[in-house]
Amino acid sequence: MERFSRRQFITGGAVAALGGTLALAGCAPSGSSDAKGSSNGSGAGSSAGVGSGMGKHGQFDVEVMVTDGNLDRITVLNSRETPGMGDVAMEELTQLIVDNQTLNVDTVSGATLSSMAFIGAVSDALDQAGQKSSDWKKRDKATPAQAELPASTDVVVIGGGGAGFAAAITAANEGKNVVLLEKMGVFGGDTALSGGEMAAPGNWIQVQEGIADSPDALAKDMLDGGDNAGDPALVQIIAEGALDSSQWLTFEGGISWKHDLMQFGGHNTKRSIIPITHSGSEMTTKLTKRAGEIDTLTLAKNTPAVELVKSGDAITGVKVKNSVTGAESTIACKAVVLASGGFGSNIDMRVKYNPAMDDSILSTDSVGATGDGITMGEAAGANLIDMQYIQTYPVCDPETGSLLYVGDVRLESRAIMVNKEGDRFVEELDRRDVLSNAIVEQTDGKAYMLFNQSNADETGLLVTHEDEYENLEARKVIVKGDTLEAACEPFGVDAAELAKTVEKWNQYCKDGNDPDFNFRGDFNAIEDGPYYLMAYKPAVHYTMGGLHINTDAQVLDDAEMPIAGLYAAGEVAGHKMGTNRLGSCSMSDIYTFGRIAGKNAAAFTA
Repeated sequence: MERFSRRQFITGGAVAALGGTLALAGCAPSGSSDAKGSSNGSGAGSSAGVGSGMGKHGQFDVEVMVTDGNLDRITVLNSRETPGMGDVAMEELTQLIVDNQTLNVDTVSGATLSSMAFIGAVSDALDQAGQKSSDWKKRDKATPAQAELPASTDVVVIGGGGAGFAAAITAANEGKNVVLLEKMGVFGGDTALSGGEMAAPGNWIQVQEGIADSPDALAKDMLDGGDNAGDPALVQIIAEGALDSSQWLTFEGGISWKHDLMQFGGHNTKRSIIPITHSGSEMTTKLTKRAGEIDTLTLAKNTPAVELVKSGDAITGVKVKNSVTGAESTIACKAVVLASGGFGSNIDMRVKYNPAMDDSILSTDSVGATGDGITMGEAAGANLIDMQYIQTYPVCDPETGSLLYVGDVRLESRAIMVNKEGDRFVEELDRRDVLSNAIVEQTDGKAYMLFNQSNADETGLLVTHEDEYENLEARKVIVKGDTLEAACEPFGVDAAELAKTVEKWNQYCKDGNDPDFNFRGDFNAIEDGPYYLMAYKPAVHYTMGGLHINTDAQVLDDAEMPIAGLYAAGEVAGHKMGTNRLGSCSMSDIYTFGRIAGKNAAAFTA
């Protein structure tokens, strides 16, 4: 049996800090009804109730309105759940519950925690409105309606993340009938969970700020960052296509960007643009909307592909399964694009190719990142490459494995990384693998990020990621203190030594030179408090290996010959990043090769 890791918001340690279990307490607001009926003037036989839930991104409240025993509506009063994922789950569950007058519904895969919290909050709200939620849970089960799949189409795209949407929209814009399959109950994949930053040499912000950059410079950084184990031809395609892909996102996808740049570890210049919400969900929600506007493009959730169909040497169809009903069917097609992501959440697969990546290491990835496309491709004759190269992200929640976006203050060159002894031990903008390897060698296998209020305010990250910050603070993963001693005490970090480290760092900032680790970013001193200290450790983040492709995104067999009608884009395709992926290059990759795959798949059907 396969064992899959899950990226969770609440662990055993978190539960205690956040008030117990996922059983969600409800409370009637001022002016709402009690169990005997309405007190808000909504009419005879009417009542209201409010329930609260602790979702992935903090507490939210929902209100229900009931008339003569019928649930009229559910209103989410406030929520910070992930756009395109948690909010979509709430919308779909609202429709199911209200249309069918039942609480006998399943959670939405891909947004399980948000779903559990929402169902619990609605249950409590119904109790507040004078209903018995326990009876509602015994009513007939309701299941979501499924998209009607055609028996045949031109192109099938497997995977509803950034690469999948880029391929599907591009193929549809070429005049082809396209079906996009997503196995989870929500679209977005790992793209939606990412920060969405995108390396784009020559971008408009660089031009305005006079920053010299080029595709060749990005390609060199990517190759060097992956120990020159990546395919230079594939890397060059990404580097040369990145800026155009960012423009495609802007004008085709409607994506908005911050007027700011980030410099990720291993990059020798600031070149990474940032979505306006500082989240990949800015991309996936708008691409989902754009895809839904195209008449020739069918979107199908809860529909995993289970097998590629071949006729002779060519791919001619896809076998699919309806995860709600269990029914299986086959879609005949002329071309397939695999865009199903990596295998970071499949522990058995990780260990198969890299025994060190066992279940002792948490994962940042979506629960859907289980390598299905790699397995299907291999069964269809595809060659696998670089499967042993698995990346950990250095700055992750030590309890859940979630990537910590508050930690991006480091990427804005406004934080230092220290160990329990209070000393810097690595250059903060080095490669992800260098940072991760350095962290696991420190006491307790953890590190601590130090920044102060003024530097935090300069980045705005504590506001942008307020939900994450509140959760981390509640669980004391991050501590705020007026003095260094106050910030260090809960972690047992040596405050006296840290004070010496800060004094030395501030002098380096004045000198503009770091003789210890050759810091490559902008120098920003950490002077007056309040201070923030955040604990973190590495977690599996990206799998560099996958299906072997060429520069046309065609999947290759063991003889390095293209498999007719089969294309791949995104993390499912290997040999681009080498031993290590530089931050923000994934977005450059998925949208560049996604568009190439979509265009070439469409051309193959002609």
